[in-house]
Amino acid sequence: MRYDDILKNIGEFGRYQKYVCITICLLAIPSAWHSLGNTFLSAQPEHYCRTFPGQEYEEFSPTKNCTIPCKNKEWSKCVKYNRSEPFDQCKDEGVVLKCDQGWVYDNTFYESTAVTDFDLVCGQNSKRQLSKSLALAGKMVGSATFGYLADIVGRKPMFLFGIIMQVSVGVGASFSPSFPVFCALQFLLGVTASGVFVVAIVIATELVGPSKRAFAGMGVQYCYSIGYMSIALIAWRLRAWPKIELAISIPSAAFLSYYWLVPESPRWLFSKGRTEEAKKILTKAAKVNKVELPDTFLDQNLELEDVKKGDNNAQRVSAWALLRTPNMRFKTLIINFAWIANSMVYYGLAFFTEDLSSDPYLAFFISGAVDIPAYILCQLLLDHLGRRRLISGFMIIGSISLFSCIPIPNELGNVTLAFAMIGKFCISGSYAVVYLFATELFPTSIRNVGIGMGSFSGSICSILSPYILLLADIVSQELPFIIFGSFSFVAGILLLLLPETLGRKLPETLEEGELVGKGLSLWQRIKGDTQDEYDQKFAKLTENIQVMETDNELKPLKQARSSTYMSLFETD
Repeated sequence: MRYDDILKNIGEFGRYQKYVCITICLLAIPSAWHSLGNTFLSAQPEHYCRTFPGQEYEEFSPTKNCTIPCKNKEWSKCVKYNRSEPFDQCKDEGVVLKCDQGWVYDNTFYESTAVTDFDLVCGQNSKRQLSKSLALAGKMVGSATFGYLADIVGRKPMFLFGIIMQVSVGVGASFSPSFPVFCALQFLLGVTASGVFVVAIVIATELVGPSKRAFAGMGVQYCYSIGYMSIALIAWRLRAWPKIELAISIPSAAFLSYYWLVPESPRWLFSKGRTEEAKKILTKAAKVNKVELPDTFLDQNLELEDVKKGDNNAQRVSAWALLRTPNMRFKTLIINFAWIANSMVYYGLAFFTEDLSSDPYLAFFISGAVDIPAYILCQLLLDHLGRRRLISGFMIIGSISLFSCIPIPNELGNVTLAFAMIGKFCISGSYAVVYLFATELFPTSIRNVGIGMGSFSGSICSILSPYILLLADIVSQELPFIIFGSFSFVAGILLLLLPETLGRKLPETLEEGELVGKGLSLWQRIKGDTQDEYDQKFAKLTENIQVMETDNELKPLKQARSSTYMSLFETD
């Protein structure tokens, strides 16, 4: 009996699985806090050079007019006039100097940030983006290392270790004495945010039946959006970065109660030969789901070959196998580029919101709120438009919205924010679909490897997104929109060249994966034709198997299936 067959018997998404999924989904909230909170932790308020000790920020004043250069109605942030007292009386411009006494910061929105505490402005401005990139780099490392170790020592031990690490590192980060320490701890928080989240999701999905896993995955996305919006409310209420860091770190201690509330993955226990422990969990699940199983149900025919062998076979296949054949290589490169574009634009727009509105908290809250209707629209259209058209449409419309931000004057910040949020809405929808599309596109034998490759590629480019935003200060405000819009548009067009996966039998082997979409012309690909070589071969295989199944002997049937299948891939 296969593990998924057991789940179907005890209930694919019964009361027990719903309880575990809801419990696990809550972890997406602190994951969002630590992934995106750096927007407020290292926010850059308005500032100009300090002229005398104890000086406070003023929007307009005689002192500011005499000591700070102004060009094109913008006050200089990095130089000042060399004045002597009285500072509010001046007759000429005077000699220009660098800010030798530090800076005066506007505290309208922020009581303190890492920028104001460590003076990360002017020549040090790039360091502000470094802390954001390091948090995203930590997410990349965390998903890889925690996932790997969870396969060795178990899901639950790594999950609990990550929570302890998240609380302790988060509390320590709030007392960072220097910027290097702050950056190092932000990296570790990124590791824990992604690591705990990935391991917890594995626990949930391995308890849910195959037909309900996509639904459970969308629940995680909704909770992530709740975390996205709530970090804006927390930052708005507290205003000071050490207080914000403490507020988003300490609540994770409550998740230590999951030691008693969340079970170990039965699938992992079976794979490690700990059958009795797995049976207890599945028996409890059946009881909570009010499913009566025979006493010997889990003892009969419990081979679970898909658990013991299937994953190991996939791990022995190198990622290079996806690039060896032309059609598989073509599809792999396109889906990876789409993943890169989605990650870069999603996090780029998330971090850019503080510069797009007069109220950074409101802008960030709206940026998170648009995710929810995007996910709802995805669920409504996914099985009607298909994966390919939906994700392509989202990315092309999103790119048009981002390009529309370019000619808008700086004075119309709310108009720019509105178009940017339309783009964010679209990229949130496409980001939600790209994972599902890739899962169905890659063959089973190498699916985990393909997903890992795409996720890794996207993570690398998400690390670059804060530095793309830095170009707005160095070159022009419009350049990030040009880059994000271009990547989104090109990815949207290229996705139209991929085959549709809605309602199709998923490929199992690399040979089958190579046939999906093969034999179609460019125009047929764009139209979405599915009569490729894979469908033709599969139809022939099905016809031959139906003939052979008239034989009542199981062994001859298996031999006939095997020989028929292998003959389909022999060269003529």
